[in-house]
Amino acid sequence: MPQYDQQSQQALQTCHHDLQLIFNAVGREIACDIQCGYRNEAQQEQAFAEGQSSHHWPDSEHNEKPSMALDILPQGYSLDDPLRWCWFGGYVKGLADRMYAEGVVTHRVRWDGDQLLDGADSANLPHFEIYLPEKR
Repeated sequence: MPQYDQQSQQALQTCHHDLQLIFNAVGREIACDIQCGYRNEAQQEQAFAEGQSSHHWPDSEHNEKPSMALDILPQGYSLDDPLRWCWFGGYVKGLADRMYAEGVVTHRVRWDGDQLLDGADSANLPHFEIYLPEKR
């Protein structure tokens, strides 16, 4: 049974409680590494400079405390394999929707990879966030 390493656990602990519940469930089934949850100003600007974020500080969901977003990388996945990512994104969203319907979590999850399904050329495939319709 997969579990997160210490770095991933620490990153997950910076996230909203619903993300913790959802991604703890994911991590029990799929070997993954959580790349980041909360980002401070320097980390956010570095992520922007490296093309890992399209937002400057403090406009990313990663910049809230607790973080409303996380970036996760299933072990063995490549960013060059969007079909495999679609399976993973669908798995996470399906699990999150079930947990929402059962009242385990109070928010739905949005996956940045959905942009590919909507015809976009690229997306930040590791990025998942709490879905807040009023912010869209």
